[in-house]
Amino acid sequence: MTLVAPSNPTIPHARYLQRRRRELQTTFAAVIILFAAWLYGSIYGGSDIAPLVSNVLSGATRVVEQNGVYVAYGDEANTPLGYAAVGQAAGYGGPVQMLVGIDPDGRIVGVQVVEQRETPGFFNWLRNARFFSQFLGQQQTDSLILGEGIDAVSGATLSSDSVALAIDRAVRTVHATQSAEALAASVGWPEVTLIALFVSGFVTSRSHNSRAKRWIRLGMLIVGIVALGFVLNKPLTLAHFTSFLSGYWPDWRTNLYWYLLLGGVILATLSRGKNPYCSWFCPFGGVQECLGAISGAQPYRPQRFYPRFKLLQRGLAFVAIVLGLALRQPTATSYEPFGTLFAFSGGFFPWMFLVLILFSSLLIRRPFCAYLCPVEPVIDFIGFVRGLIFTRWHPKRAPQRANHPQPSSSS
Repeated sequence: MTLVAPSNPTIPHARYLQRRRRELQTTFAAVIILFAAWLYGSIYGGSDIAPLVSNVLSGATRVVEQNGVYVAYGDEANTPLGYAAVGQAAGYGGPVQMLVGIDPDGRIVGVQVVEQRETPGFFNWLRNARFFSQFLGQQQTDSLILGEGIDAVSGATLSSDSVALAIDRAVRTVHATQSAEALAASVGWPEVTLIALFVSGFVTSRSHNSRAKRWIRLGMLIVGIVALGFVLNKPLTLAHFTSFLSGYWPDWRTNLYWYLLLGGVILATLSRGKNPYCSWFCPFGGVQECLGAISGAQPYRPQRFYPRFKLLQRGLAFVAIVLGLALRQPTATSYEPFGTLFAFSGGFFPWMFLVLILFSSLLIRRPFCAYLCPVEPVIDFIGFVRGLIFTRWHPKRAPQRANHPQPSSSS
């Protein structure tokens, strides 16, 4: 009996080209949608802050924006009447934005809510309890944290904490532009720890000593869980990328950690096609992996359903970014349960979601990372862009058509 060649050897390469073409078309469409969402948010989203400055700095008639700080002037002189800035923190129902006015002596002279999505009753409690008046007269060097000079309102603790944190961030933004000491103070152990983790991950990943690599990675996971997770509560989230795309770039003098974390991941992905953060010291990934190590959980990649799960993961991340850009609210569209775990805060549904993920971690290795994490699709997209650039610059290294065996016959 003679066996006929099953197919033309050029078909696999044609399929590769077709798949590649679809990927490029999908990427182009995604970029167009993201740009449209950004444009919509730029036109219709957010608030114009400059007209509000006179509400927190009495007598201001002219306002000049400088690096995120609004400098207010009066009618007569060029000497500033004061400075104002906006601070933002995550509340129960979304981001809380506060505008804070500070006089030249460093005292808080006015606060105003710019935007909030809390339950109306919570903010009514704050106003009725004169919560905002506690901040007036405070020096910009004073502690503005709840329990340290600022009293929370019973029944609205989370909203109280959000307002206090937003005001504190606004004050630190002003202080950073007015004080030369702020630059040195911004480089502390969190930034040093983050740099050390990136460097260790980069160096160790290139090592051929598997035993040393395994132990160093374990130590880095523990540092990530403790330091970046429970102590700082500053893991990488989708809000970092959405803020970057929205143009919400915080002052580097007071937010160097933000730039190191986001920039380190992007640069590592662009340079090597992968980054050490997700695999080596992501705090939430580390918690999942530790739970899986207890029960011996293994990766679960069902061939039939896994592509659909990945499609769902990418779709959720894409929708979240689009909404974040259109609404100009990067933190409101992040659905990671990091805050619930590391800050022990959240409502009923966030806690149930967290419990489900932690329980699943005993059965499946890193289930959230594999099926739901919105950061992974973003990093995959950066890696895809890197591949396009790499192929463009090094066409000889582009994927070649596979060598297929010639048809043969037998009896």
